[in-house]
Amino acid sequence: MTAGMPQAASPAAALPAADWRAPYQGRVALVVLTGALVFNAVLCFLNTAGFPVSGGTVMGAEVAIIALTLGFALDERPGPWLVLAGLVTYGLLLVTLRGNPDVKGVRDFLIPVVFYNLGMRAPDLRSADRAVLASGVIVVVMGLFEYGLFDIYQQYFNIVRYYVARGSMSAAEISELTGSLFTSGIRPDSRTILPFLGPHRVSSVFLEPVSAGNFGAVLFAWALYRRTMRGRAWLFLCAAVTIILADARFGAYVCVAIAGAMLVGYRLPRLLWFALPFTILLALTVYGFESLQTSWQNDMAGRLLWAALLVTSLPPEGVWGIMPDKMFLSDSGYAYTLSQLGVAGALVAWGLFVLMPARNPDGWRLRCAMAIYLCLLLVISDSPYSIKTAALVWFMLGVADGAEPEA
Repeated sequence: MTAGMPQAASPAAALPAADWRAPYQGRVALVVLTGALVFNAVLCFLNTAGFPVSGGTVMGAEVAIIALTLGFALDERPGPWLVLAGLVTYGLLLVTLRGNPDVKGVRDFLIPVVFYNLGMRAPDLRSADRAVLASGVIVVVMGLFEYGLFDIYQQYFNIVRYYVARGSMSAAEISELTGSLFTSGIRPDSRTILPFLGPHRVSSVFLEPVSAGNFGAVLFAWALYRRTMRGRAWLFLCAAVTIILADARFGAYVCVAIAGAMLVGYRLPRLLWFALPFTILLALTVYGFESLQTSWQNDMAGRLLWAALLVTSLPPEGVWGIMPDKMFLSDSGYAYTLSQLGVAGALVAWGLFVLMPARNPDGWRLRCAMAIYLCLLLVISDSPYSIKTAALVWFMLGVADGAEPEA
């Protein structure tokens, strides 16, 4: 061949190099999802057994799980890297403007991006079915152990001591009513779901019952979405048992809303879904400023009032996410979102979630279900940002968006 003429590339050279991570993608997904689900219970066990745990230990465990997920979630595609870089840079800018070393806002950006892309990289619906069902079985087995053998359970899992050790509670908050359980582990008034089960609200691996109820709603959403799933009835059962044991009133209500969103609501325009959380936030703000009540009770009306009061208690710098002082906002996810992400960050993050196209059109149904889950849950809690439940939520969304449409 003449030296000056270009040589044809061989077919092998034209193909991209195989990604060494591909054969391990499914196994890693199962490992990190299980780790995100149970690591708090493991640390609680270690702390009860005499191995001291601190807030740094918990943070280190979360960092390790996120780092391992990140290593298998992103590939050569520039889009996810640009989104991740933009959100993390914005989060670090807010940290700098606050003058406060708390980087929870950065973590709140990282979890959705890395776990969503992990699902996109391994969009096998049947593998996801097994991962979700395995998570549900773990939660139910641990929950039944806690409820049925409580005396033995608290010998190995002293939840209050764990939360004090990690800095999430003070010793003054320990109550004789709840004993070794989390503050909400005992229902002080009458139990709502199956009152004969008694006041004990089961926390399972989550160590507090609110997240257990939320997780039950997540399991219900996947079971409703996956019409061809093997073991679908078992997943529905896991969801029901988890919600009942936790006496999760809100989790049960959210299941009804999820069913409506998945069966009918997905037909609504995306702009309406984009406006939904900001409409709820506006309603809470108006309610907080207009209400003359200052005391509240632990029912739905009382929780709405308390959430509205927390939103309206934010100063202007809190709305923009640059408030240096840390306030207790865990009972209002919208107030927490503004204080950590700022209104600009919330607009961008929610816009990416709602307006991003899906490879699988059927995945939009699940995205609508999770949108209603997030919007409603943020009214009374910041738990949508907890890796305990968020890891599986965003993984499910990634799998549903990336999978091939089923017949």
